[in-house]
Amino acid sequence: MNSAAERRASARTDLPYRLFGRARGVAPGAHRALGAGQNGAFLRHSSILETPDARRIDMRASLLDPFGGLKVRRFENRARIDVQIVLDLSGSMAFARGDRDDDPVAELCAAIAHAAIRGQDRFGMVAAGPSPRADLAIRATRRRGVPDEVWRRLTDAPGEGQGIASLLAAVEELPQRRSLVFVVSDFLMPEATVEALLERLWRHDVAPIVVRSSAFETRLPRFGLIETRDLETGRRRLVVMRRSLRERWIAQARARRTALDAVFRRHGRAAFDLVDSYDPDAFADHLLTGGS
Repeated sequence: MNSAAERRASARTDLPYRLFGRARGVAPGAHRALGAGQNGAFLRHSSILETPDARRIDMRASLLDPFGGLKVRRFENRARIDVQIVLDLSGSMAFARGDRDDDPVAELCAAIAHAAIRGQDRFGMVAAGPSPRADLAIRATRRRGVPDEVWRRLTDAPGEGQGIASLLAAVEELPQRRSLVFVVSDFLMPEATVEALLERLWRHDVAPIVVRSSAFETRLPRFGLIETRDLETGRRRLVVMRRSLRERWIAQARARRTALDAVFRRHGRAAFDLVDSYDPDAFADHLLTGGS
């Protein structure tokens, strides 16, 4: 196994993701769900008349009952959920991803797929930009080979074109029941478009992931002539970088990120920043704190 493959394998670990609120479903899983079941933490005692299950009789609680009734243990329900990725494949998402064996977007998506299937959940993905990408869609599944399949597909599809019109349509293909949806994008689009995308996901628990590059935001030269290219339109421009322009550039990038965070919090939770490379420990810490 080469070093790149070893790194990808080590990055695929169990992730502490969870659905905000309780899941709905009857298929056994690891997530707290509505109702009572037999595979979760202790919930409460109830009368055997309410829960006629002699296997769950608690003799100590029954003896302590002043009315002499038989008490039965009840446990919280645990169910599986659907974990989905909504991936932006517009042209700007190709920045710094081509010709790399450590594509951060492919590695993150493969890691999510691995964690979902390891956690007994179902994994699915929709991806598009201005044009549909049905070849990248994965319907909810628990197949073990999906993480490698996700990685292979995405390393060959860095993104192209302008806008996310087809992605807005593709999210309608997600399951109707409430799912945990990771939205992976650089979100370099009008705020109204971000709002439109998140509003279409209103029934789901949305976890945004902002793909960023330090070369574009902070690792700018203090002085010199640089060429910029819009990956969505192909337009090129020469810019004379100087200290005042660099400071303004960085300030605008920070202001945009702050504005995005306000939008994300209105729709559920703060975003995770995927900067330059995928860091599984940082992502796990983010999930553990709920994005707070």
